Amino acid sequence: MNRNYLHECLEAFKEVTKKRYGTAQDLSAIESAVAPLRSRKSLTYDDLREFESPRHWEFKTWWVFPPEHHVTAELKRRQFNFWSPKNEQSLIRSLLDVFKSIELVSIILRFLRPEKYGIISPPVERILDVRRGSNAVETYQNYLKDLRAIAENYHFERVADVDMALWVLHERCFGSAPNEAMRTAYANDPFIRKMRAKNLMEHFLADTTYAQRADALLETNHIVAGQFGGIAFEQMVRKRAPRGKDWDEKDLFEIIEELHNEGTIDNSRRGIWQQARIIRNRAIHMNPPPTFPQVKQLIGLLNLSAGE
Repeated sequence: MNRNYLHECLEAFKEVTKKRYGTAQDLSAIESAVAPLRSRKSLTYDDLREFESPRHWEFKTWWVFPPEHHVTAELKRRQFNFWSPKNEQSLIRSLLDVFKSIELVSIILRFLRPEKYGIISPPVERILDVRRGSNAVETYQNYLKDLRAIAENYHFERVADVDMALWVLHERCFGSAPNEAMRTAYANDPFIRKMRAKNLMEHFLADTTYAQRADALLETNHIVAGQFGGIAFEQMVRKRAPRGKDWDEKDLFEIIEELHNEGTIDNSRRGIWQQARIIRNRAIHMNPPPTFPQVKQLIGLLNLSAGE
């Protein structure tokens, strides 16, 4: 098995939970206690006590199952195929209909099928920047997709082990057990970094033009906004130039001058665009970097609705 910093995090789970809660959490004991339920297709309210298991973890610190009279009737009329569900989404939704909390659903699934599921929690969501779905079921499935991808890439036998490793990683990066080496490993992990970027940016990038991205990012990072704006600006200018055989070889200065000489733009526009070209170059080459007002000026030339 190929080992890396996440496997070290998994090995430290009991140690870190003891430091955080005063006693080490023994989640494998809960797995053993609920193992007989895996092949059943029904749950009773009494079964839920095994998941709470105060001897082994801090369930009641964070969660509570609904009162018995709220769920008993629903549990009696439903069947759950935990071992080989034909439709995972339907299984998750059916459990959510009963328990009204995706966290509780994830706890049940994690202990019944630790090879396939993990507990959805804010620390791990933060580590992965999990993409929110249109509802709780979709968000949990996005979460599982990420955990399963990490399990495959880093050779974890179970999804639940990935979940525990990432929880420890959060404690090492942001919580009660700081470890600079782990934080550096997390920051430098290309697989996790790509996953986070996809979660954070995929929809934003798909739904926006370069000009819109520049405008959206101006207050957050004006340099990056300038880089997006520079691409949009060059595209806008080149659209006005005839596509000759050397169109791609001409630099932006030359194209602006030709547009002016041909009468496509007047002298005032020529000066404004040449100044914008300089701002664009500064955003790309960073010598010196553009100022916030300069980038704002550049973005002001762009058509934000059409992306020109």
